[in-house]
Amino acid sequence: MILAIAIKHLENNIFFLFSDITPWLSRHKEWRKLAKKLRRKRIRQKNAKLRDEKELQELHLREKNPAYQSWLQHKEKEEALRITEEARISEKNEIQWRKNEKEAQIKFKEYQEIQRIAREEREKQNEKIRKEWEQEQKRFEEKKEKERIEKERLNEKVEYFLENGGDTPEHLKISMQTNPNKEVCTFFQKTGACRFGDACSRNHIKPGISRVLLIQNFFSHYSLEKTESEQILDSDLECEHDETYQAFKEFFDDVVDELESYGRIIVFRVCCNREPHLRGNVYIEFATTRAALKCYKGIHGRWYAGKQLTVEFREIKTWKQAVCGLILSKKCPKGSMCNYLHVFKNPKNLFNSFEVHTRNDGDRKCEDSSQRKWRWSESPERVPYSDGWESDDHYNNHRKDSHRSARSSSRRNHGREHSDRRSRRSGSERDGKSKATSRKRKGSSERRYSHRSKKDSERGSRSKRRERSRSSS
Repeated sequence: MILAIAIKHLENNIFFLFSDITPWLSRHKEWRKLAKKLRRKRIRQKNAKLRDEKELQELHLREKNPAYQSWLQHKEKEEALRITEEARISEKNEIQWRKNEKEAQIKFKEYQEIQRIAREEREKQNEKIRKEWEQEQKRFEEKKEKERIEKERLNEKVEYFLENGGDTPEHLKISMQTNPNKEVCTFFQKTGACRFGDACSRNHIKPGISRVLLIQNFFSHYSLEKTESEQILDSDLECEHDETYQAFKEFFDDVVDELESYGRIIVFRVCCNREPHLRGNVYIEFATTRAALKCYKGIHGRWYAGKQLTVEFREIKTWKQAVCGLILSKKCPKGSMCNYLHVFKNPKNLFNSFEVHTRNDGDRKCEDSSQRKWRWSESPERVPYSDGWESDDHYNNHRKDSHRSARSSSRRNHGREHSDRRSRRSGSERDGKSKATSRKRKGSSERRYSHRSKKDSERGSRSKRRERSRSSS
């Protein structure tokens, strides 16, 4: 027990002893490092001093050597020659540079002179161009002013012609040609419209003024709508002819009153073709070119039923060539796709031929303006044109008188025809009853045959409609 305590006490003393020696060992290590560094420095300084002394001794020995002295003199001569040559070359270069500089100055002055002359020439040219441009602008302004004055003068002539009548202004009689010196397009010459439009290879002659106005695509209805890609017309199945004609009658009542305010109408025709260049076209022929010009100025550019109207003058020589001759018999092989005019029948047969069809307020039903579905655009009130008549009452009275005379003449003609028919009938009865009986038999057989053919045609049309509906479905 005592021995263990002694050993433990000895261990503690040894630990404390080493703990006191450790910092002293670290300080001694640093001192040794510094001492070694200083020792190496002293050695290097000593070696350098010996080297310098040795070099100095060698230099003294060389200076005393005659060969070295001669070499130094030779080097001094070479250095002097080099300096002399460099000075000579420098002087020569200086002379050449001064010469080049003088030539460059001369060239620069010449270039400056050329530039000055060119600049002056350019300024003169610009001044000339500016004066020419000012003269051109002045001529253009004068020309524009002359054109404006000429236009005002022509407009005054047109206004005077519209207000007072007289001869048609000459500048309005000029016609326009799309392809001069080429063959005239027959369809455009007859109907005033061509399926190719202005791109047609033939010549379209458009008059500057005439009594006939064309308003393209004026009348619109669902039954007339058709695209080029359609093969079956669904509108034929969904819309009947009576509905289309009722819409036309409303359009007729809505439009004719407005058109008659400009002058006396002779012909009014609305196309029922489905071709794009004829679909819904409206042709209006006035009694005079003055009334047509008034209508053109009043309607061109106006809005109706949500679309802007485009009015053009056309020269229709004869309506018999323009209107399809098979439309009345309904035997046209092309139907509504015909390139000739298929027109609606006007109510009361008004404005339907070259003769002047007059009508009074009782010819067609005029509804109240509040109940009518007016589709004209809102526009300033226009003074009603009289077309050469003293007043509107004078024109209305003339229409009533002409209508009465037309009715009386139609009654007289009807009476004459009735008396002639009776005389012919009595003469035929005198010929004999045998001929009458044969005619009756023949007429009854023809009526039976016509009745059967009518039934067969109705059956065929029904079968065709069924096939169209099946193919469309």
